[in-house]
Amino acid sequence: MLVLGIVAGGLLRRQWRRGKARYFAIVGLVVTAISLPLCANASAAVGGLFIALIGLGMFDLREAMQPNQSLAGSRWAPAAEDRALRQALVLALMLCAGVLLVLDSQAAIALTLPIALVIALTVWRQSGSPQWIAVLLGCLVAAGAGIAVILLGSRESWPAWLSASESLSSARHTPWSDALSLWASAPILGSGPGSFTPSSELASNTPSLAAVHSLPLQVGAELGAVGVVLLALLFVGGLLFVARGSRPVALIAMAAWTALAVHSSMDHLEDFPIVGFMGGVILGWSGLGAHSSEGYRRNADFVGQG
Repeated sequence: MLVLGIVAGGLLRRQWRRGKARYFAIVGLVVTAISLPLCANASAAVGGLFIALIGLGMFDLREAMQPNQSLAGSRWAPAAEDRALRQALVLALMLCAGVLLVLDSQAAIALTLPIALVIALTVWRQSGSPQWIAVLLGCLVAAGAGIAVILLGSRESWPAWLSASESLSSARHTPWSDALSLWASAPILGSGPGSFTPSSELASNTPSLAAVHSLPLQVGAELGAVGVVLLALLFVGGLLFVARGSRPVALIAMAAWTALAVHSSMDHLEDFPIVGFMGGVILGWSGLGAHSSEGYRRNADFVGQG
């Protein structure tokens, strides 16, 4: 689903830059329809990614409407005024859908706020910090989230100040602790895919807690350190892939990809294919949509150009 999303994201941006808003609207409606019946955390995670996609669309639309911009040799022309208005309307409607999904989860709300801030700054300034800084910051944030989950799962009791939170309630303490115990029994290669649920009394008897509710711990318990390293490489690879795009587009995509990693550290989002698909769309929009003919200023740190 991640690969499918990457391909879809690249194609979607190509059509969007040609002024064709209907493809964006179709994807938005389908994603919203699929996400609404899901559990709150999964649908809210999709909503956060959806808002990031809207931000990416806003940036490209703003670029298209800039006066006096030179696009000599480009394979696309700025959208006509009527097309730009249709695109803006589609973005406004899809933003309502994204906000509706995000409001289902405290964690998603907290993680979407930084994405919204990055969108506001990049769309307004049409620039931002160098991509290598964002890559480094994303790695530190994701690693910090993983370490925090391990520390919380290792505690004998859940912190009282977290008990009031719906997103980080004490219900996670037992599956996290059970996952760490299973991981300790086979630290290198893990106990095998699907081994967590039967090994945990709570998970085996409570369908809603059948997963670890933490992707790093689920991978560690079932695939060991090897799996965790591969998961980390997937995350870092995603950051480097989107860093190929223009700086503002890359920053929005990296913020969304990092937020997804943090959210996945505390929820079982990997169980829902639409989450992986939307994550891929974000990657594909920035990574596959990076072409030298776009006329954007790109970062020489990643593409070897001035």
